[in-house]
Amino acid sequence: MFRKLTLSIIFVCLLAGAAHAQTPQPPRPEHTAPFWNVADWNNRSLSGDPAAVDTDSSLDHDWGAGSPHAKVNADRFSPRWTRYIEVSAGVYRFTATSDDGIRIYVDDDLVIDQWYDQSPQTFTADAELTAGHHLVKVEYYENTGGAVARVSWEPAPASTGWRGEYFDDSRGFDHPPLLVRQDAEIAFNWGYGSPAPGLPSDHFSVQWTRTAHFESGAYRFTATSDDGIRVHVDGQLVVEGWYDHPARTFSGEVSLTEGEHQISVMYYENTGLAVAQVSWEPASAPSDSWRGEYFANRWLNGPPALIRNDRSLGFNWSNVSPATGIPNDNFSVRWTRTFHFEPGSYRFTTTTDDGVRLWVNGHLLIDQWRDQALTAHSGVIYLSGDAPLEMEYYEHAGLASAWLTWERDDVPPPSPGTVIVDDIHSILGFVQSGSRTGWHTESEGYRGHLTWTRNNDRRRPNYNWARWYPSLAAGRYEVFVYIPERYTTTSQARYWVSHRDGYTLRIVDQSANGGRWVSLGVYRFRGSRDDYVSLADVTYEPRLSRLIAFDAVKWVPR
Repeated sequence: MFRKLTLSIIFVCLLAGAAHAQTPQPPRPEHTAPFWNVADWNNRSLSGDPAAVDTDSSLDHDWGAGSPHAKVNADRFSPRWTRYIEVSAGVYRFTATSDDGIRIYVDDDLVIDQWYDQSPQTFTADAELTAGHHLVKVEYYENTGGAVARVSWEPAPASTGWRGEYFDDSRGFDHPPLLVRQDAEIAFNWGYGSPAPGLPSDHFSVQWTRTAHFESGAYRFTATSDDGIRVHVDGQLVVEGWYDHPARTFSGEVSLTEGEHQISVMYYENTGLAVAQVSWEPASAPSDSWRGEYFANRWLNGPPALIRNDRSLGFNWSNVSPATGIPNDNFSVRWTRTFHFEPGSYRFTTTTDDGVRLWVNGHLLIDQWRDQALTAHSGVIYLSGDAPLEMEYYEHAGLASAWLTWERDDVPPPSPGTVIVDDIHSILGFVQSGSRTGWHTESEGYRGHLTWTRNNDRRRPNYNWARWYPSLAAGRYEVFVYIPERYTTTSQARYWVSHRDGYTLRIVDQSANGGRWVSLGVYRFRGSRDDYVSLADVTYEPRLSRLIAFDAVKWVPR
């Protein structure tokens, strides 16, 4: 009985082994084979043993509602094709058309990844290959309906456009892109949409590169983005706007020799709207910004290490460098621009740490070229029409700040005893803290300057906040806050008033009060450092969905 049972088990095992030996296995491609080796599975995951193996002279199939093989289903199947190609060194464009998902690997590098259900779509990606043989692997799956799988390659055409590498997150550029394509220009306004099928509408990033010919001279590069953007020319950072922000324009200038120059643009989208636009022009073109020439010394000597356009002069660098290539200490800047003034007297105020000189319409109005802690200096001049402005600044050591504002000086003065604290820095009673990259300034608002940030939905680490400290005599005052016209989309700005009798919260709808003073009420004040108004970015509205302006606060005796 035992012998019969043993023989039966051996016989069954032999049958199973024979059956297994007859299961087709995926073939291995040869370097010289002029065809594809293909294995087909009766599932969408290329898992288990293939149902069939074969060869294809080309990968160009439209099966319609049919099947690729007699042993393969008409729906819910997946093939894998492999072969070697022999190429000369260069950039090659791979093109795939599929219904449904498809992936292409070249030497195990994923160059096309469109693994999802779809009607027939065409995708392209460029890969730089060395001379010789390269393994190409194509994976495809069909769910239901029509079935299409086509793959081809050719040398990438010479192009005057941009090579765009699209990534499916905003973490960086140190992993393979999801999509590579040629873009004729960088002039995109995707709104709330996606740059391409298979890419998300938020949390994506792009790197564009190209070579362009320039005549000798200075060029201004301009970038408009929502959110972050950087532009490098021959490895030099020319435009910097690498932080979350609504659509905003940045510019910078660089001197170029005649010939070909490499341009690189890095961009990321966090949430909300998505905009990316880049252009350049000779630097002699008109600009509504300040031309900033940054020097890696304190004396404005030699050629500038960086030329860029600054929208406003309201910088608090603290102990950090203004830009890549500029030291933290021992640097200097020259800003120039022309501005149109209505007839009248104007008071110009510089607030700097360290030295500053200001020319207005050719007159040296402020000359404080010396080491100093954060200090404000003012001068008054009559202007009418266009007037050139030039401000020179140097930083020696320690903290670094440079601010310039102006206002009409022939307007009626405030009421006696009225105290106004604007969003200039601590020397004038305004203190801010939080995320350095979260703060932004603009040349508008009260006295032509405002500070703004995006909102938080709750109190988070490193949230942004500011306080206005007045210099008051003890007494009763009505407190007003100035709400500028723009950068005020929040309806839940939460102002806290610290006064003799405690703390009072007043919520102001900034979006409905642009261009006016809004009263926070009348309070008794001590006449001490405990008197202040505070405002934070915590509005409890959806995170980063609103803009909050921080401008002037006024105390009027009552």
